[in-house]
Amino acid sequence: MIDCVKREHEYRYLRLADILREQILSGYIKPGQFLLSENELCKYYGMSRTSVRKSLDQLLKEGLIVKKVGQGTIVSPDVEAQAEKRRTLRILAVTPSHYCDMALTTVIEAFERKYPTVDVKLLRMPSEQLWPTIRESLEMGIEADLVLVADRHYKEADPERDCVELNRMLDNSADDIYPRLLEAFTLEDKLLAVPVTFSPIYMAYNPDMFDQYGVIHPFANWTREDFMRTAKQLTVDTDGDGIVDQYGFSLPSSMSRWPVIALQNGVDFSDLKNNGDALYTSFAFIHDMLYRQRSATLHLPGRFQQYTAFMRQKAAMMLTTAIEIAHLKSGNMPFEPRVAQLPFGPEQSTMLIANMLSILPSCSDMELAAQFIQTALAPDIQEKISRDTGFLSVLKSVNAKVWDRRHLESLEIARGEQAYGLFLHELFDDTQSIVEIDNEMHLFWSGLESAKDVSARLVDK
Repeated sequence: MIDCVKREHEYRYLRLADILREQILSGYIKPGQFLLSENELCKYYGMSRTSVRKSLDQLLKEGLIVKKVGQGTIVSPDVEAQAEKRRTLRILAVTPSHYCDMALTTVIEAFERKYPTVDVKLLRMPSEQLWPTIRESLEMGIEADLVLVADRHYKEADPERDCVELNRMLDNSADDIYPRLLEAFTLEDKLLAVPVTFSPIYMAYNPDMFDQYGVIHPFANWTREDFMRTAKQLTVDTDGDGIVDQYGFSLPSSMSRWPVIALQNGVDFSDLKNNGDALYTSFAFIHDMLYRQRSATLHLPGRFQQYTAFMRQKAAMMLTTAIEIAHLKSGNMPFEPRVAQLPFGPEQSTMLIANMLSILPSCSDMELAAQFIQTALAPDIQEKISRDTGFLSVLKSVNAKVWDRRHLESLEIARGEQAYGLFLHELFDDTQSIVEIDNEMHLFWSGLESAKDVSARLVDK
């Protein structure tokens, strides 16, 4: 145990020495310029004063810095910036990706300012068959250090083949990350991926449509009955041609959305045999909305984007994420959506999504890749991305600073927690289970199979 602590201590101060050395030799910190004070270095890099002093002592021995009594530490005037060989950090990123399109550039620019002799190269990869494609690309000689993926790709990775342990590569910013986000991507105490943004699945609504029809806005602790009544009031034949062309709710059939309804009714997807009643209740509610009350429009994947009806003000409410809403706002969204608490059942539960960075075993410079992840998690970068895009931060302190409490309460993260959310890979044993359940439900979604029959069949599988 003592040896482990000693090695960790050595790793920390050598890491800081490497960072400062590169900044000096690259000319980022010029001869005669002052370094940050010891206190500032401790705070910025999340290290103890002992580790910082050892780092500075190492650079002093190398003649790179000079300590001025009562003033601080400067870069030695005798240091000449080396024409250092440029290095390249290569990132594979799944496409499509709103994070890649809207936020990754901010991280890359900050990283390249910090490491002016490093070029970051980005290669987009298709989301289908992602890991086989990555493995084949590496075998063909394509070099890569990091990969940016969505949480749904995590389950498809081979931990031994595709990931490296990240535990010791994070600085103190990890202490501010929602614990739930790290737990979900930790296997046998090894952190294999680090979320850089996340979102619960939540209810968004169009306040303009509510006001237009004089409907009361969603309120705290509203019930399923309140929701159904509200959706009915917002379902309208707007042009009087006998065809309903506006609905209260856009109901998604995607496996990344509808299970939220089941979770709120207490369904445990890992034990469906003992959850038949809760599953039936969930499916009966879905059929009530679609075919009995007819106050929801069904979205089937592949026809158009699941947010299209909401965006075009043809549906007053939908299940969405902060990432998706940020994407919509970057376009020409004609209204300002608001957040409502999920009203589908008695359980405080929802699903989570995330974008994560992971270091590939093929990485040519683990330390540099770790520094990129730390840049993505830096509070100032997380705050800038959150303010510029509307993404949620993975850091509790940043969300508390950027978002008002009512917004965070609606997302169930006002207390700095996200204890109730589950990622898709935590709900189901494997990708095949997701595909099988999805295939079993086609007739149900069309209204051609009852809630009783489909729930019984899934329970018996």
